[in-house]
Amino acid sequence: MNKSSAKINKDRHNFESPFMSFLKERNVTPEQVIDVLGVTPRAFFYWTSGQREPRFTVQQIQALCTLLSCSVHDLPSDFGRIQDKSAEA
Repeated sequence: MNKSSAKINKDRHNFESPFMSFLKERNVTPEQVIDVLGVTPRAFFYWTSGQREPRFTVQQIQALCTLLSCSVHDLPSDFGRIQDKSAEA
């Protein structure tokens, strides 16, 4: 693995998003979510980094809510990174 690949992998796990916080509160790993939704790790990364908006089927939403022991109304409305407002100024 070259240095840029190592940085990308490190960056994938060193950010905070509303969805990642939600998973931590419930002691659920990204790998569990990836498995239950049947998606790739890359798709999960795109969602939680704010690069893409997730598009779930009804079955995926049901599976996610079952895994997280929550209602669809409990899920964060934004899965991506929390933007640092001071960095934008």
